[in-house]
Amino acid sequence: MSTEKARQIIDEAGGIGDLATCADGQPRVRPMTVVVMDDLKLWSSTYRQSGKMKEFAANPRVEICFTGAKKIHLRIEGTIDTSGGTEKKKRLLELNPNVRGHFPDENDPKFVHLEIVPTRIRWTEPGFGEYHEC
Repeated sequence: MSTEKARQIIDEAGGIGDLATCADGQPRVRPMTVVVMDDLKLWSSTYRQSGKMKEFAANPRVEICFTGAKKIHLRIEGTIDTSGGTEKKKRLLELNPNVRGHFPDENDPKFVHLEIVPTRIRWTEPGFGEYHEC
């Protein structure tokens, strides 16, 4: 599967994937909307006071799963980077105007830019099949 196919699946999923973290040995999963960047890094946002921030600080390893229109699953393992500054925040607001519903601008102190840096990308056809590496 090419990176273009991975992008297609994310687009078919409306940019919404299920993000998994781990806190105190307990998996935590929540839907997240992302923007796919040219290098296949995924950008999103959260509130500084979000419980996710403690989870990211304790363990920056995450996985996000997308389901495309044809029920193809795409799983992206990676590390989360929460250090994005005002330039990345400003760009995210341009790329995903819905973020403005949470943060008025890139200077909002509650606004945290999230970047998932992929370390492994896998996919599988519908049904019970093995995952394939991208």
